[in-house]
Amino acid sequence: MSHAISILGIGTALPSNEVTSAQLDDALNLEQGRIEKTTGLVKRHFYQGHNPNELALKAVQKALQNAQMSIDEIDCIIQSGATMEQAIPYNAAGLHRLLNPKRPIASFDVNMTCLSVLRAFELASHLFESYRTILIVSCDVHSVGLDWSDIRTAGIFGDGASAMIVSQSKSGGILVSNFETHSSGYDYCQVRGCGVKVHPNRFEGEYKTTSNFEMNGKRLFKLVSQVLPEFIERTLASARLRLSDIDWVVPHQASQSSLDHMVKLLGIEKAKLIDIFKTHGNQVASSIPFALETLMQKNDFQSGQKVMMVGTSAGLGLGLVVWEVP
Repeated sequence: MSHAISILGIGTALPSNEVTSAQLDDALNLEQGRIEKTTGLVKRHFYQGHNPNELALKAVQKALQNAQMSIDEIDCIIQSGATMEQAIPYNAAGLHRLLNPKRPIASFDVNMTCLSVLRAFELASHLFESYRTILIVSCDVHSVGLDWSDIRTAGIFGDGASAMIVSQSKSGGILVSNFETHSSGYDYCQVRGCGVKVHPNRFEGEYKTTSNFEMNGKRLFKLVSQVLPEFIERTLASARLRLSDIDWVVPHQASQSSLDHMVKLLGIEKAKLIDIFKTHGNQVASSIPFALETLMQKNDFQSGQKVMMVGTSAGLGLGLVVWEVP
């Protein structure tokens, strides 16, 4: 069953601090070209402030401008991402305070790490009876928790913020959606600290090490290769769709190798896949909306086309939404 949803406006924001792979080679005393060769990433942006919602605010302002709306025309705010500004309160409350609407606006968080925005987009399509216009915001600052002794992991990430304003549409919308968890990969991507399990009040030693992002890339890649193709095929088949029916593929920008592998594994045309990894890196939850904005700026992006947004998250989570452009 189709859930009618349209994007009224989309906006993204990058931190002002652009960091090239060549600069990282110098900073880490590596031979020139090492990080770009290892990661496939030419440059990324790192946020250097202490309030990431300031970056999110820039993305929201762009989305409002594109939609020709004001914040007081928004009925609900969903902040979706992996990075918490602080443990409590929830992120959307902090953004709400910065936006300073003149009337009460409902807000809540969605955290499915890299799939947070995709999950929020799907959830929003069920909420239009309560909220006419919904603002979906992501802001992930992953750079604060990177271990540069592991450049294969640390070297693929970049920071960014995105905002989408969505409402119910008269045509098009979500044709099919599906989310699954394969928790055999639970500890393949993790930050062990910053929670009750490994709390600083109970931890002896250097707590900083528990706050870094850790990834077992080989095991993760193997598991994704095993479960993702069948997940995609089964999900599309449930809506009587095939990959050949899809006009555009907007994937989570996990890594250059994962994007290249997806093209081969699924047998899709490379021109159909939106790949912005080389200049943005893995922006966690912001990856899909950044890639979607890139698609929407293309001259051959048209009403009636079918867009498959797909990706994975720590956990291991899988997510897919096929959106027919209104």
